[in-house]
Amino acid sequence: MTVTFDTDIGSDVDDVLALATILGSPELELAGVTTVYGDTLLRARMVARVAAVAGRSAGPIVAGRFETRSGREVWWAGHEGVLLPELDREQVSTGVDPIELLAGSATVIAVGPLTNVCEAVDRPGIERLYVMGGDFSSAKAEHNVTCDVDAAAIVFGSGVPATVIGLDQTTRIRLGGAVVARIEQAGPLGRLLAGEMRQFWKFTASDSNVPHDPAAVLMLTDPELFTFATGRIEVDDAGFTRFTPGADGPHRIVTDLDTEQVPRRIVDRILVACGAG
Repeated sequence: MTVTFDTDIGSDVDDVLALATILGSPELELAGVTTVYGDTLLRARMVARVAAVAGRSAGPIVAGRFETRSGREVWWAGHEGVLLPELDREQVSTGVDPIELLAGSATVIAVGPLTNVCEAVDRPGIERLYVMGGDFSSAKAEHNVTCDVDAAAIVFGSGVPATVIGLDQTTRIRLGGAVVARIEQAGPLGRLLAGEMRQFWKFTASDSNVPHDPAAVLMLTDPELFTFATGRIEVDDAGFTRFTPGADGPHRIVTDLDTEQVPRRIVDRILVACGAG
C-alpha cells in the first residue's frame, strides 16, 4: 500500500521512530513526506537525513505549513536536529506543493498537528487517514490537537474516513533501555535513532518514551493488534476530543491494544529499517 506521511519530526522522538517503522514495513510504499508546525524546512531536512542513512527513498520530502490555522503560537523544544550535523546540506523538494501532495494521496498517516491535512481534505483525493491524536478518555487535551484546534476540527468535521489512536491507548506502552540498546547495535540508522531516543529521555527526565506515532503506523500494518470502535469524533474549543459511537460514523478509534505485541512489532519493524531485521 502506498502512503504519504505528515509529521512534526524532531521534537518528540516518536516521529522519527514512526518514520523508521514505515521504512521497515515492506507492505508500505512511502510516496512522500510532508512536514508541519514550526521550522518545517529543518524538519524536512531531518527526514531526508534519516532516509539517506537508511539507504531508502522517501519520495518527495516537502516542508509544509509552519504557522497554525488557529493562530496559536508554535511550541518548540529546542533540540530539533541538534544531533544531526550539517542538515543544511540535505536536499528536499522545493517545487512541490505540500497540500497537493497530501490531497493526491489515497492514504495519509498524520502524526503531528493537522494544519497541512486540514487544507488537503478540502480537495478531492484522500480516501483514508491514520491519525495519532486526541484522548478519548476525556481526561486531557492532546498535543497534536491543541497545537491547532481549528485544523483538527476541520479534519474531523470533513467526513474523510479516519482511524485514530489517542493518548488513552498509546500511553499504555513504552520503549525503554533494553530496546534502545538493541536499536543502537543495528548499524548507522540504529545509532541515529538511539541518539534521538536518549536525547528525548534527557529532555523529559525519563528513562523511556511512549511510541505514540509508531503505534499509529501499526493500525495500518497490524490491525489485528487493536480493537476499534466506529463513530464520530468532535473537537471542542479547548482541544478535547469527544467520540460518539455509531455504525454510520466516518471515524474509528482504538479502544484497546495488545500491550505486549504492539511495542514488539514496532521494534521489529525499526530493526528491519536498520537492516538488522
